Amino acid sequence: MLIRLFQRSLQKRPLLTQIVASGVISGAGDAFTQVAFEKRNLKTYDFERTGRFFFLASAFIAPCLSKWFKVLERIKGNPKIIPLARVAIDQIAFAPVFNAIILVNLRLLERLGFETSWRKMKEDWWTIYTSSLKVWPAVQIINFYLIPLNMRVIIIQLVAFFWNAYLSYKTQTALQHDLM
Repeated sequence: MLIRLFQRSLQKRPLLTQIVASGVISGAGDAFTQVAFEKRNLKTYDFERTGRFFFLASAFIAPCLSKWFKVLERIKGNPKIIPLARVAIDQIAFAPVFNAIILVNLRLLERLGFETSWRKMKEDWWTIYTSSLKVWPAVQIINFYLIPLNMRVIIIQLVAFFWNAYLSYKTQTALQHDLM
């Protein structure tokens, strides 16, 4: 029932559905991190932080990925090779910039100011980008070979549940270290 409703929504309003689903999944990834790894309870839970992850995924990540996948879809050629070309372009041209933008924006949403946000991004970027290369190329190969265009953002966000948990942990651990 819920799956059919989601599929209908994805057909009628694909971008809106991707935006809402991405926000929920991203917020859930942060919530998972706070409860499972940081052992937070209702008194110590950072609802604002979860809101930042929800907002960033909804306002930036989902719309950006939706457009990006449409751009990649324009690459034509041998159907056995094109998905590999899309993954290469995605990971070499898009992912480095996309990761940097996400890191800066997460810090800006924490109200750290642009200079501090930029500095923190430069400190964290390489570790996060190289970690992303251990996850996303394989996910994108599956995505580009097997998943229809309208479902790709959702598939990315489902995997991103765990990625966002890592990102939340990594950025918040670094932030806590800076505050000490």
